[in-house]
Amino acid sequence: MQEVRVESLDGLEVRGRELRLSANAGRLRIVFPKEVWDHVLMSAEASEEPDAAELEELYELKERLKAHAEEHAFETALDGVGEPGLGYDLVLRPAGLLAVTTGYLFAPVVGPELMAKIGAGLAEDQFVEQAYAVGAVAGEEALAAGDDNLKALSVRGRRCSTSRFEMAPELWQVLSEGMGWENVETFVNEGGM
Repeated sequence: MQEVRVESLDGLEVRGRELRLSANAGRLRIVFPKEVWDHVLMSAEASEEPDAAELEELYELKERLKAHAEEHAFETALDGVGEPGLGYDLVLRPAGLLAVTTGYLFAPVVGPELMAKIGAGLAEDQFVEQAYAVGAVAGEEALAAGDDNLKALSVRGRRCSTSRFEMAPELWQVLSEGMGWENVETFVNEGGM
């Protein structure tokens, strides 16, 4: 592997489907195909901390889910279930024969480590059947870390590890009707969903 230290950035030029950087007083030219550059930009954005608007939308989602459960007389609507720092912020179970108990954990940033902890807890849980890690920001690794019972949802980019059609009904209702989301981008990793 060759390593080159960039001491100065002298120019930036877009030609066709390439981005060209000129560096080190013109002695170095770096050419990025558009696909590579787009990936670099998306990766850089995903690693940023959430901004105030994203955190506010995350808080609003939690409050609207809680209000939705109250308005629709859910069989179970619990706040703060489990261990501090790893427990669920909300546990909801609609009334009805085929209802599923869902745990929601809200965090500014959802990463693969948090997904692994939730997954390990969920495997042992006798009460919560499925869980959502909802973040103002959730990276691709977190979105890819879920399974049928554990999903990640990101306010940034409105992305989820499951489609809106497979999402917990109360969650999609709140997102679409209460918060105005028209869709959710379903994260698809290279191995499929």
